[in-house]
Amino acid sequence: IVKDGNCKVVLTAELVKTIVSSYKESKRESVAVPEQIAYAIYTSGSTGKSKGVIIKNEAVINTILDINEKYSVNETDRFIGLSSMSFDLSIYDIFGAFSAGATLVMIEDQRDIKKIHDIVKEEKITVWNSVPMIMEMLVNYMDETEKKSNAGVINYDELPELRLVLLSGDWIPVHLPERIKDHFVESEVISLGGATEASIWSIYYPIKTVKAEWTSIPYGYPLSNQTYYVLNYENDPCPIGVKGELYIGGKGVAEGYLNDKEKTEASFIDHPDFGRIYRTGDMGVLTQEGYIEFLG
Repeated sequence: IVKDGNCKVVLTAELVKTIVSSYKESKRESVAVPEQIAYAIYTSGSTGKSKGVIIKNEAVINTILDINEKYSVNETDRFIGLSSMSFDLSIYDIFGAFSAGATLVMIEDQRDIKKIHDIVKEEKITVWNSVPMIMEMLVNYMDETEKKSNAGVINYDELPELRLVLLSGDWIPVHLPERIKDHFVESEVISLGGATEASIWSIYYPIKTVKAEWTSIPYGYPLSNQTYYVLNYENDPCPIGVKGELYIGGKGVAEGYLNDKEKTEASFIDHPDFGRIYRTGDMGVLTQEGYIEFLG
């Protein structure tokens, strides 16, 4: 990443401490504008070499403000920071919280599920944002704890403050939303999806009930000012019920890959009808109900 990004400075924990301790408050007004680059964040590299995704301020702000508005995030909310800063879920944790005046409680180790449980309880966490596996670990832990303490009787007052559960980044087990609501009875459970190349998330589905015949949770509907397309090999829209490749359009689409024109041109396409869209490489289908089903 240092080589690929032509990085001039590497911030370490010790260097940050030094900078903070010598920092003097500036009276200058912010000169940031929507068209400026907010960050370049590297993909996991699961398909080979990691790629630096360039995101502008206006692209990521669109996602953050949309989620905050949809779910009334405000200064009374308390987030738990579960994701590494190398993972773009952390972008929402940080700026979703701070743009609303909310509190962000960071944790040291996302594998320490007892500590996570204690923090959610003691810090009165209201907003949870993670991959499904970490939430599944939490409800497993709570199930086991309750079995030991009161023979499996669910204590509905255990953690009443958690009101919003955002799950993304992997398949959501179909029984997980119901298990979450067993413990957090007032919570809204939201499935989110998209790509790092389209500003954290581009699609959502509020999981109110899980139908018995479902084998997966619906991928959902596009977020505000974003678009999702199911296209065939000629880049034309697939009919309802016909499998195709998923493309993302709208405000969240990245500028491209850092210092890599070839990969940018291969993944970001100027479509004659839909404008600039990102080719996700994922497959999906548009259902009769109007939402997209993710197929892998």
